[in-house]
Amino acid sequence: MKRFITSNAFLYTSGLVFVFLLWLLISASFGQGNLVFPSPAETFSFTFELLGKSYIYQCLGMTLWRTLQGFGYAFLLAFLFGTLAGEIKPLQRFFKPLILVLKSVPTAAFVFFFLVLSGTSRAPIWIVTLLAFPILYESFVSGINAVPQEIKWASRIDQARFLMKVLKIKIPLAIPYILLGVLNSFALSFKTEIMAEIVAGQTNPGLGSAIRVYRNEDPSNLTPVFAIALIAITVVLLVDLLTTIFKAIFKRYA
Repeated sequence: MKRFITSNAFLYTSGLVFVFLLWLLISASFGQGNLVFPSPAETFSFTFELLGKSYIYQCLGMTLWRTLQGFGYAFLLAFLFGTLAGEIKPLQRFFKPLILVLKSVPTAAFVFFFLVLSGTSRAPIWIVTLLAFPILYESFVSGINAVPQEIKWASRIDQARFLMKVLKIKIPLAIPYILLGVLNSFALSFKTEIMAEIVAGQTNPGLGSAIRVYRNEDPSNLTPVFAIALIAITVVLLVDLLTTIFKAIFKRYA
């Protein structure tokens, strides 16, 4: 019994139930209907209504596509600069101010900056890139730094070439750190993409655009906003689950 209670599945499910009950309590406490905090019943009902429309799948697909584009650019940049910085210590100190600046600048500032440079269609993609890059960069650096010193010495003794040493030895050992960075940055990137679509006034299909449409139709009803947010949360939870499964498989066969 104790083993079941402390199992990851039970604790994860209990956490979801707690969030649901907290949501129910807050919704009941405000007591102003859909204007402030829609109830779970209203939100789930509208969510199922949305899932019956092809438009919401188009919006979800386009938001995911733009997120993946920005995330892909960030991953490539992080792989290049993070690997170099992990291998060459002076580069870590050189890049540190840039990483701090990118992590500190408010996301809204990036929105307006890229709106001027690239317009509403491309701005959310570049915002995701700049937001995800520092997290992914640090995951590569941390993963390479965490490689046991014995392995580093062995690769030097074997006189392994730089590329072979990085790609075949250090990157595989750094995968748990990289996966953690991917999970953390993707969830944040997905949320940022939706926010950027709203702020940028994105007219192309997207979850952020859908929120703008429903808010313009009826500003007093927050149920559509919560329903679209619920869809986004479900996507993030699925990514979390897939990453957890992948990490378990990797540990088993590593």
